[in-house]
Amino acid sequence: NRIKPSEIEFQELKKERKIGIFSTMTDIKKCFYTTILSQTISGDGKYLFCGSNFGEILIYSIDRILSCSESSNGDPDKPPTAPHAVFPLPEKCQVYSLSFHKDFLIVGLNGEICGYAWNVKNATVGKRAWTVKLPVSAEYTDINEVNYLWMDKTDEILYAGCGDNVMYAISLEDGRITRNFQGHKDYIHCVSGCGGKLATASEDGSVLMWDARQSKFTGKIEPFSKDTLNRPEFGKWQGTVSITEDWLVCGGGPRFSLWHLRSLECTTDFAFPERLHESGFIDDMIYAAGECRNLYQYNFNGDVTAEIPVSAPAVYSVV
Repeated sequence: NRIKPSEIEFQELKKERKIGIFSTMTDIKKCFYTTILSQTISGDGKYLFCGSNFGEILIYSIDRILSCSESSNGDPDKPPTAPHAVFPLPEKCQVYSLSFHKDFLIVGLNGEICGYAWNVKNATVGKRAWTVKLPVSAEYTDINEVNYLWMDKTDEILYAGCGDNVMYAISLEDGRITRNFQGHKDYIHCVSGCGGKLATASEDGSVLMWDARQSKFTGKIEPFSKDTLNRPEFGKWQGTVSITEDWLVCGGGPRFSLWHLRSLECTTDFAFPERLHESGFIDDMIYAAGECRNLYQYNFNGDVTAEIPVSAPAVYSVV
């Protein structure tokens, strides 16, 4: 004869099943709805950190991925794309931006920037070592997310483009905010720098140029104001900017375009088909990615030199 469980045992069994079902559904949800918002690479170039919309940082071994790609005899139980480790943030909020400096993984969250100790020997993220709290403005009541981090490794200054329309310069020697760059009328999507020059791309449709020693912007372009670049169906926002000593590329809603920094004249517009989220320079080439299943590479004349397929419907970060 079967022994009927007591009422207490029955309730405990129901509770365990509910927890099990909830856990399974959560894993399925993460599997299908995880979006990687930010990336960075460790100082030794061996590990890739990916920040997700579920408040986790996924850590991948680059050496393992490359070795498995070159050999067909990989471990079937642990594919090369499986993370080496997963680091859950206690805040459980979206990981908008990441950077790496010396032995610290730097994380941009809501209203603060945190540094976590990276253990090179064990390849693990340790305890939080420091936190920089961003100023709270009486005029800005929404959550001030840190959308982008750009590191000036020479001067050890971290630049943060934020949701309160301000870019902050933070000294990594003492964690002090050394300068506020104000000029945008909406939140900042992207920050880029080169040789003491900075550029920011914003939801307000503008790209502002800055001297790192001054709080007022030194130049401004509005690509949406040019008929050849404007795409009203996508909006006027600028989602990405990247600069060198002489050149700047930017895009978002308007067409992806190349500008000469001294004259602030547009010299080339590129045939990128969708909205843009990422761009940059590699040697004498330019790359662009966004809401498209290809990462495009161009020359300075606008000709496509490579189309690299990606598995995701959109790309939000390239390192």
